[in-house]
Amino acid sequence: MLEGKRCVGVRYEKDGLEHEVRANFEVIVSCGAANSPKLLELSGIGNPEVLNSFNIEAVHSLPGVGENLRDHYAGILKWQFNRPGISVAKRGRGLGLLIELLKYGLFRKGFISQGMGTLRVFSRSRPGLDNPDIMMVVAPFLIEMGAGENFRMSATNGFFMYSHMQRTESTGSIHIRSSDFRAPPAIRFRFLDTENDRQTAIRAIRQGREIAAAKPLSDYIDKELQPGPEVQTDDEILEFLRNTGQITHHMVGTCRMGHDPMAVVDDRLQVHGIEGLRVADASIMPTIPSGNTSIPCVIVGEKCAAMVLEDAKSARST
Repeated sequence: MLEGKRCVGVRYEKDGLEHEVRANFEVIVSCGAANSPKLLELSGIGNPEVLNSFNIEAVHSLPGVGENLRDHYAGILKWQFNRPGISVAKRGRGLGLLIELLKYGLFRKGFISQGMGTLRVFSRSRPGLDNPDIMMVVAPFLIEMGAGENFRMSATNGFFMYSHMQRTESTGSIHIRSSDFRAPPAIRFRFLDTENDRQTAIRAIRQGREIAAAKPLSDYIDKELQPGPEVQTDDEILEFLRNTGQITHHMVGTCRMGHDPMAVVDDRLQVHGIEGLRVADASIMPTIPSGNTSIPCVIVGEKCAAMVLEDAKSARST
């Protein structure tokens, strides 16, 4: 809820009834990279062209709202082992799964207690880089689509690898597709939009293959299942990536921090031009972190809390 250029509270619906809550000090939006820009746009803060197309009055023009979307985009490689018992496939099915569930439920141990990627490899796509720009996440099992579009562990004795660039350049957008707050936003990633992203993504696949082809790992591999030996040229690898690549749910940047015309929040997370309103989540990140976004999001929250306390103390003293 805005009064002029000041945010004074929030309006929400619960059990079919509309409610309003007014803020004594300020409002902090923390809805994530998809829904924070959506909330701002529904409130009349954003690109006037986007807002006007849905008959929403532009209370405050901020063209950067919903822009600068980034995520890690990964190609998935899969191999089959040449002998049984190497992967943990049996632990994720039937009696093996029941045993693992009991291990975790009683002792918080076993296969289920592990992270999705039990091995991570960081590498440079080319000589001369100061830091790695490729990350590979390896797990000693395969996943397949089960009934009802649910994933389950495959009975095939093998392993898979996410291999992707760490700092994507390509940017997309997230904008409302309706003035109805129940409607999900429209997400347009535009992955592999730059030549650097395309070349780095291709090298990520090639490096994953190089590791699998090296001894002693190669002694245990029967065959490559994905992309498959028929996919070899840069164009073929790029086509494979376009058709099968996966997001990693690391969306950032749609309410990015900065002081240029496309920035949405300043270095204290306050929305430019609006008093009493901050954003604190992955949407404020100007660019994507090299790895997972969970810990950076915790840091954003801690920093926001410290700044709110500082500003509240300053306000009381004056």
